[in-house]
Amino acid sequence: MVGTAIASEIWDKESLATQPPNRRVRRKSFTSQFALVLLGVGLATAVAAGVVAWAETQQVRSQQEQESGLGAGRLAQSVLRLQTATASQQFACDVAALSTTAKAYAAGTSSLQAIAQAGVANAAPGQVLVFASPAGVVLARAPATTVPNLARLVSQASAGSSSCSVPGSSGFYATTGSRRLLGVGVAPVTAGGSSLGKVVVLTPVGASVLGFVHQLVDTAGFHSTAALVMGGRLALPTTIAGTSYPSGAALPSQLSRTPTDGKVGHASLKGAGFAVDQQQLRSQSGKRVASLVVLVSDDGISLTVADLALPLALAVAGILLLGMVVVFLLAEHFLNRPLRRLDVAVQRLGQDAYAAPVNIEGAEEISRLAANFEIVRKQLRRQLLNATGRTVIASTLTGNAPLEQALSQVLRSLVDLLEADIALILLRPQSQTPRSFLLSIGVPEPGPTWAELESSQGIIGSLVREPRFVVRSHLSPEERSSVETQIGLRDCLAEPLRSEDLDLGVMVLGNKRRPYQEDDYTLCRAVADQIVVAVEKSTRLAVTQREATTDEMTGLYNYRFLVGYLDQQVNVAERASSPLSVLMLDLDHFKAVNDSHGHPAGDRVLRQFASLTLETIRKSDLAARYGGEEFVVVMANTGRGDAEVVADKIRAAVEAMVVRLDDGNEVGLTVSIGGVTFPEGTRGARNLLDLADRALYAAKRYGRNRVEFLDLTASAGESSSSS
Repeated sequence: MVGTAIASEIWDKESLATQPPNRRVRRKSFTSQFALVLLGVGLATAVAAGVVAWAETQQVRSQQEQESGLGAGRLAQSVLRLQTATASQQFACDVAALSTTAKAYAAGTSSLQAIAQAGVANAAPGQVLVFASPAGVVLARAPATTVPNLARLVSQASAGSSSCSVPGSSGFYATTGSRRLLGVGVAPVTAGGSSLGKVVVLTPVGASVLGFVHQLVDTAGFHSTAALVMGGRLALPTTIAGTSYPSGAALPSQLSRTPTDGKVGHASLKGAGFAVDQQQLRSQSGKRVASLVVLVSDDGISLTVADLALPLALAVAGILLLGMVVVFLLAEHFLNRPLRRLDVAVQRLGQDAYAAPVNIEGAEEISRLAANFEIVRKQLRRQLLNATGRTVIASTLTGNAPLEQALSQVLRSLVDLLEADIALILLRPQSQTPRSFLLSIGVPEPGPTWAELESSQGIIGSLVREPRFVVRSHLSPEERSSVETQIGLRDCLAEPLRSEDLDLGVMVLGNKRRPYQEDDYTLCRAVADQIVVAVEKSTRLAVTQREATTDEMTGLYNYRFLVGYLDQQVNVAERASSPLSVLMLDLDHFKAVNDSHGHPAGDRVLRQFASLTLETIRKSDLAARYGGEEFVVVMANTGRGDAEVVADKIRAAVEAMVVRLDDGNEVGLTVSIGGVTFPEGTRGARNLLDLADRALYAAKRYGRNRVEFLDLTASAGESSSSS
């Protein structure tokens, strides 16, 4: 389950505040120190000091642009990998880890195809899910998208045994020809230590993905252009410096000459300067298959000290040296060092390490850039947490745990994911489940009863009576009754639990520590659907178990349940040395009722007799239909004397019973009862039933409408009448 510690790490420790409280003070401190340096030079060297300061500023700016170009390239590569290769690898690992995947391999290709179709329904647009044998033969895939050279790609993709457990494993790239690039993820499927096959996920690198990369890099503060290059030609249509290039066009020569060894190059296109960074996209073997070229706009206007007059340079040489040292120290502190830290943070994002915050203090531009990186990191981390939480909740509800235990775990997970303090599940009584159901997390004890909820005039009471979707960031006085006050509910997010046209109940969350968002609604709606499935499954199981142990006509327990129950009671009586009595009941002349009035009338007589028997015996006794018109009553911890009293009470009640039939006739009956008490010479449950049957035949033989108990302590074959 998603724990409170994880949620605290993500939401509490990482606030959305991106501006350090003392940044404004530091920026002013940088300006004042720089001004003090200029004042110290004096009026005679003011011009020289200004020129040197300006030149140093240009140098720092140029260095910053170089670092920004490298940062933009790495950010673009990180985002591209997250959208393609990393997404493919994560999806492949998730599918391979499912127990249903290994079962599907054992079941055959049709089962694999069904799982592939179900999995790809939740995949990213364009993703292809492939199941392959250990030899690389494609067994199933979805969707039916044409992927050139698919068999070759799958056979060459190696699924290492630790590919899903090694940190930083984030997939690789492959080509299908015709400048089409795919992000590939491979995960092994194993069972019992043996390899069943592998899961391969292919994510195409298309124009939409490249557009998303460009948009995100622009959001980070860069004025940039990204192009995908394969074999020196553009793999996708791209606009560079205002010129549109079609797919397959040659990369401009100025760009093709830029370095590809991790350094930032420069190019001039149509009079505009650009910092150019080429990030390599590699195959599983480490071979370069494509390049991501990122161009960052560079104003490129700078002045050098050589442009100044030599006399001025000589006059202020000493002061220039001092000013350069001071400016260098300030730039190192406020620019270079933050840039290096930002570079390390970007590298961590490229390795899928989203937990460490990007909190960089420095110049205004660097702080803004770091803040944008921090927003991206939090969004990616939140999406990962929600995806993991949904998977955990789904596995909990589909497991074998009891319904109440599973729902409690789901509520705890929702409380952590949504930063809420209160969660409730309210299930209304149904025909199959007449008992109401109330489960809560974070509600002070003692919680409200079901009767209090139904009669409440607050928002929870209205939701119990009419489940519906409700969002309240703050409850009004009219929506707060004694129930809401009792549990301390301040806000509310409610999702109905609905099965087709049947309202099962409602799920309520409240007291969030951040505002409700659209993602919260989507998550609650998905969890509510899963809860409905789990509740229906539990209900069907309960109905099946009840039908397996109950006689359909009379509602009493059936013969199979009777024998098992009697065995248990005999064992208890033996260990505790306590008595146990069994009564065998048979309606006298019941066949005549069927012959004279028909079987429906006989069925009504049996049902009324069963109801009368339940009303007559004690709640601790068990009544069961033995077969036909024969019934059995088991009385634990009951001696012969008490059993005879109960038996005669039943006999008298039946003798006084009148059954009114549909045709207006009335039927009166009597019952013969045979009894036996354990342990008076008995041997187990079936022997008790045989002896009770013998006593019943004795009652029949001695005239019916009577009770006979076998006296097992007397000589064999003798019996005594108790009434």
